[in-house]
Amino acid sequence: MKRIKILMINYTRIVSLGLSFLFFLKSEAQVSPDWKYKKELFSYLNSLSDSVYISDRVDQELLPSASCTDTEVRYYTVTKSGEQIQLAIKSKTFLASQHDMQLTDTIFSVVNHKRIRDSIVVRNKIDSTFAYGVQGTVPATEISSFIILRNNIKLQIPKQTYSDLYNIHFCIFHKAPEVYITKDNKYLYLYLHGSDGANQYSVKFIFDKTGYVTRIVNKHPCLADFDFIDGFGSCE
Repeated sequence: MKRIKILMINYTRIVSLGLSFLFFLKSEAQVSPDWKYKKELFSYLNSLSDSVYISDRVDQELLPSASCTDTEVRYYTVTKSGEQIQLAIKSKTFLASQHDMQLTDTIFSVVNHKRIRDSIVVRNKIDSTFAYGVQGTVPATEISSFIILRNNIKLQIPKQTYSDLYNIHFCIFHKAPEVYITKDNKYLYLYLHGSDGANQYSVKFIFDKTGYVTRIVNKHPCLADFDFIDGFGSCE
């Protein structure tokens, strides 16, 4: 009886390892093994399992943008399968007085018994969290509201999943938000771009039918676009 139990445990472990290996292969298959930036993209993932969400967005259903301004983007559309999608993201002027700011640190040295400023170290932290879209400077805008409904059901989106994204671009032609729904209607993909003019980033949000699943934030210095998140592109 003991031997049978041990065999069953070993079998369970083998199956588990096999499934993990197949999952890894599936994840790896999303990106060409020859793509030179693959390692960098994977370093931006919250976990290796998130690599299953790396895929060319042109294979999904693109939802048309309903309207946008400098401070807001809205979607109100019905997918090919008949699902109603509503989305509204708004930004507001960033007020430094309402936040804990640690954008830079000053490094001092002592020369001839005098304390002299030696250098400035960029921290880019706001409210103790790394801030995207700034480089040692106070951001101009922050996201004030982030609402998505699928068939009139509001998705659960924790504030901490977007509160570190600053200077979002809503209505710039080549950097405007893009929204897709997967072919199986399971996931909603939202792409956003932001920058302070020099320090760019892009982010892909993944939502299922109940809410936020994960995100991929890309801060590559020369590939801060949606193609990089999808696993292709080049700096050349």
